[in-house]
Amino acid sequence: MRRAKGRRRGAFFSTALLPLLLLAAALALAAPRRSGGGSGGAVGTGTSSGAACVLTELGEEAVHAGDLILVNNWTPYRFPEEQELARIFDGKTASYYVRDREVYLAPRALTALNAMMDDFQAQGGSRTVNVVAGYRTEAFQQHLFDQSVERNGREHAEEFVAQPGGSEHHTGLVVDFSIFYEDGTSAEYRGTGEYAWINGNCQDYGWVVRYAKEKEPLTGIGDEPWHFRYVGVPHATAMAEGDLCLEEYIDELRRYPFEGEHLTVDCADGRYEIWYCQGTEAYLPDSGDYQVSGNNVDGFVVTYKVS
Repeated sequence: MRRAKGRRRGAFFSTALLPLLLLAAALALAAPRRSGGGSGGAVGTGTSSGAACVLTELGEEAVHAGDLILVNNWTPYRFPEEQELARIFDGKTASYYVRDREVYLAPRALTALNAMMDDFQAQGGSRTVNVVAGYRTEAFQQHLFDQSVERNGREHAEEFVAQPGGSEHHTGLVVDFSIFYEDGTSAEYRGTGEYAWINGNCQDYGWVVRYAKEKEPLTGIGDEPWHFRYVGVPHATAMAEGDLCLEEYIDELRRYPFEGEHLTVDCADGRYEIWYCQGTEAYLPDSGDYQVSGNNVDGFVVTYKVS
């Protein structure tokens, strides 16, 4: 009798353990795998679109570089030792003007500018857009701020001119437009009339109108429909669709950490999966087409092209 009772007790014990064993097996399958692709045995895992990723140390300096860095009067630009710039005059197409030979831009932004302006002219736009500003040094930004204070007063200067170090122009990812007519006269660019096509379609080329009046409490800068910032096509599309300024978008991206739900963007350039990584490490795809940018605050944004 005791043997039979003992057997029944053993069978009950095994049945009670079964759910725990199944749970342990499921956790083991879901745990991140070790990937040989990363340095120092970094932990790798996959994304919802199937991209295998490796946790990679990028360093503190990389947090302050890339197409998505936030620069304003509260988040100053970190000047690198070297910065790749292209002279717009030498690399531009015939669809627009540039103020002189000393206006510079990051090469990838210049390529996007040429494509946008060529398409503007192809759909019927006039050859009247003039690029009057691009990259600026810290010293030149100080000169502009001081000049504005002298001419218009400090209150006006603080509303429309960024502080030295707080100007997006330092990045080489910004252009300012004006209008230049064949008779030699010029006018302020407002993004209206025929130029509404540019402001309404710039996101398809990776550009955003950076400063809108209603966003001034967030950006610290008043309405500037002539000021365009390059952030890349998927991000410009997401910002336009969400009516977000860059300050809002950087905050929004923190809702999509690598470990959680990712942002998916369908744009003129394809479908992208986007995620955020805090700190100096980021999960990077071990293959495929992707870009990584610091946000100039606290981490990285990885942009992976799905299709």
